[in-house]
Amino acid sequence: MSSSSTTNTIPTTFLIISDTHNFAFTDFPTSPLYQPTPQADVLLHSGDLTSVGGLPSFRKALCLLSSITAELKLVIAGNHDLELDQTFWDAEVARRVPEDDPHDDRADPEDHRKAVDLMRGDLAREGGVTYLTEGTHTFTLSTGATFKIWVSPYTAEYGDWAFSYKHNEDRYNHPGKGLPGIKSIAIDPIPNDVDIVMTHGPPKGVRDYCDGGNVGCPSLLQAMKR
Repeated sequence: MSSSSTTNTIPTTFLIISDTHNFAFTDFPTSPLYQPTPQADVLLHSGDLTSVGGLPSFRKALCLLSSITAELKLVIAGNHDLELDQTFWDAEVARRVPEDDPHDDRADPEDHRKAVDLMRGDLAREGGVTYLTEGTHTFTLSTGATFKIWVSPYTAEYGDWAFSYKHNEDRYNHPGKGLPGIKSIAIDPIPNDVDIVMTHGPPKGVRDYCDGGNVGCPSLLQAMKR
């Protein structure tokens, strides 16, 4: 664990995983992610617990996380975790349920609340899972180690998925601190004194290559540089 505010540190190990997309150890016995997982003080899951959302898939993800041993398990959503994004889910409900067919319930308006309740409910607590939303959070371990983490489930617009923002928008920097021509929409910008930044979307040029090229966010990279 690094710290910008103290010189005394306590060795702390982190296990970082992401994009498990409905993964279960029993489904993929030859996967690079296998049991027993490495011993760690803190588990970080940086989003995409599911492939296309769905309450059964969130339950399956919580069962996966419960099977990993760590004192603290911190989890954020990703763009595939559809119901956890209320803005996206409200639009999805309106799109999927035509006014002329009130019985078409393929997108239940209550599923956002149910998904959030599930991620913060008994199953999550029993598995030691803490679901985080965008912003800064501070944790102290039993060893006395303390760290401050800033998290965000958002990704620069890429397809029709949840938790997205436009390429000319900046979620990470205060107005006047970002890139030219980019509008700050940051509600809780990344502070300078955090120990860890965990996002679902990557910074520009950092493990961000896919079929569309390097699709990471320049504004996130700008925030990381400062």
